[in-house]
Amino acid sequence: MKKVILVSTLAVTLLSTHLVALDMGSMLKVAAPIAAESLAPSSKDNTLLSSLTSSLGVTPTQALGGSAVLLNSAKTKMKPEQFSALTQQAPAVGDILDNGAVSSLLGSGNVSNQFQTLGMDSSMISKFTPFILEYAKGFVSPEIASALSLALSL
Repeated sequence: MKKVILVSTLAVTLLSTHLVALDMGSMLKVAAPIAAESLAPSSKDNTLLSSLTSSLGVTPTQALGGSAVLLNSAKTKMKPEQFSALTQQAPAVGDILDNGAVSSLLGSGNVSNQFQTLGMDSSMISKFTPFILEYAKGFVSPEIASALSLALSL
């Protein structure tokens, strides 16, 4: 009888521990975008983010996070001097990557997984890319725009 009670108590304890952990994970997934929303720059201050929110119907957090994910991916594929020129010449790009909320939005994994973490389907990647390219073309040299275009080709 004591063994049954001990096993039952242990099972309940382990189960409740896993439920609390699951609950905390769910709470963090919900809380992270809300916290990031409060840190996100106003889309009025950033024409790229404004274009994304108005044209694609995404939230400011999704616009910021999705752009940051794609730009971060492009950074790994571009020459350092090209990416530096991009961030210096295109004001919104530098603002997006310098935003404190971005580090909490960028997760591990591939671009598709990061978009899903932001609450967007991976099909949104192909919808974000033209907005980022079009914005950059207004500020950077054709060489940098070409390098960005190649880097964003997933």
